Amino acid sequence: MLSALAGTAFDRLKAALGRLAQQPPQVMLFEGGSEVQRLAMARYWASCCNCPQSPAPCLVCQTCRQIATGEYLDILAYDGRISNREDEENPGLVRAFSMEQVRELKSRLRDVPHGSGRRVVMLMGLGQNRDEAANALLKVLEEPSPSTLFCLLAPQREQLLPTLVSRSFCLTLPWPDHHVTDPALAPWEESLATFLRQGSGLLDKTSAKGAVDATLAGQILLSCQKALGRLLAGESAGESDVLAAALSRLDAQGRAACVRWLDEAQEMVRYGVTPARVLEALAMRLFVSCRSAGQ
Repeated sequence: MLSALAGTAFDRLKAALGRLAQQPPQVMLFEGGSEVQRLAMARYWASCCNCPQSPAPCLVCQTCRQIATGEYLDILAYDGRISNREDEENPGLVRAFSMEQVRELKSRLRDVPHGSGRRVVMLMGLGQNRDEAANALLKVLEEPSPSTLFCLLAPQREQLLPTLVSRSFCLTLPWPDHHVTDPALAPWEESLATFLRQGSGLLDKTSAKGAVDATLAGQILLSCQKALGRLLAGESAGESDVLAAALSRLDAQGRAACVRWLDEAQEMVRYGVTPARVLEALAMRLFVSCRSAGQ
């Protein structure tokens, strides 16, 4: 289980969590790594605090197996990138981070955990905006419960409200290699790159019903950020780096604008704008900018 945490670097981090579990901080912040690794580390931390063999979890008992699949009753997960509409239409193990969900969470925190360990609340996809739900979360953290622990998951702590970070014990996972891309994203990267060159192809994929959800849109936007980062660092785009090669057509002004457009796109996805429309709008902006730079 939790194969994303293989390697000596993660072994050291897991050992540190085992020691922390003896007197766990109320709020843990996991940064760095990939999204899959951060979630796996949060689940490992939940096992440290709930496995019958705690603080060194066995990872084979029923409790650990349920935690690893996100089905343990004392694990609650919320994602700020899930829109309220998506949450209502397709409720799953990970819920939207909304005011309604925070109210429900506050009510559940008044109950004792189902098991003999601790309730663990995982929060991901949060930003720096002080909206109503974020303010409510801060109030929850100001009233610590000995039976509940919180996990914040973010690529970098700077992406979170400073008031959340200041309440957290921060643990940094090994930073991912920005050259490595997810094979599952390759068709999307190729379609976007083709669109930036020719102005066609991408819209056929995004218009398919259910083809793009908030998670996939976030991954595509992250791929764009990585490709742009390689260009800004002065790296040349190889033949296999199709997205960086397409973005290399942007001039200096276009690349600066792309940084801003990517940030805006991520915010729109986070606040519930239809992910497919967000990608289409970004692609059109980049296509026009590429054409202008080439003239």
